[in-house]
Amino acid sequence: MQTITKISAQKRRGRYNIFLDGKYAFAVSEGTLVKYRLIKGLTLEPEAVKAVQAAEVAAVANATALNFISHQPRTVHEVRDRLRQDEVPEEVIKQVTDHLKAIKLLDDAQYADILVRDNLSMGERGPRQVEARLREKGVHPDVAAQAVAGVTAEQWRTVADRVAKKAARRTQHKPFKDQQNKIRQALMQKGFDGPLASEALAALALEPDAEQETDLLTREAEKQWRLKRKYTGYDRRNRVKQALVRKGFDYDAIDAVIARLEAEA
Repeated sequence: MQTITKISAQKRRGRYNIFLDGKYAFAVSEGTLVKYRLIKGLTLEPEAVKAVQAAEVAAVANATALNFISHQPRTVHEVRDRLRQDEVPEEVIKQVTDHLKAIKLLDDAQYADILVRDNLSMGERGPRQVEARLREKGVHPDVAAQAVAGVTAEQWRTVADRVAKKAARRTQHKPFKDQQNKIRQALMQKGFDGPLASEALAALALEPDAEQETDLLTREAEKQWRLKRKYTGYDRRNRVKQALVRKGFDYDAIDAVIARLEAEA
């Protein structure tokens, strides 16, 4: 048996050092101190010491988990990973997460609903990307799929329109065809399927600006013509044309500007 010979408060509020038989033994929280009625002069059996220490490990882990989830919603998987960083034993991690689930402070289905709702109100993820994000966070595939399935086509369309408008602003100085391709690409990369991407693109009702297209083509053609100056004849014309086609310019307009550049050469 060992006797508590001293209990001293740490600088950290709510933490106490326990001394057994004149030597520092371990630290406990105020909750553990009260729960086990630890006072100077108390004699502890070895089993009791182990019980106090185990309870303190669980108490610290629980406090860590509560602090972790207080800043923003978390999944069970995220809380487990956070506790593993502190090398908390797996049985304690299970105990803590089971308790938090029981009192509804950890709920992956609720987490999925929150993420989906936030995405609908201000996010840019399409259904595929939302579901993938939930899985990355450790949400069970069935729960993730169910959360995504609960969103209507109209709601997804609202998000797609948001993404399309942002992409349109970002690419407004691109050639018309290139702009459309980049908007569609942005939608697909965000997790929207082809039909929904097409709807969002069509809703923008974009129209080519002839003056801007001509200016863009002229400047890009002159640039490519200079870059390909080491080539001659058909080879140079073809290389310049391929570069301009990849930029999304109209074939007939390309032929016309290349003809002018050749004439001026």
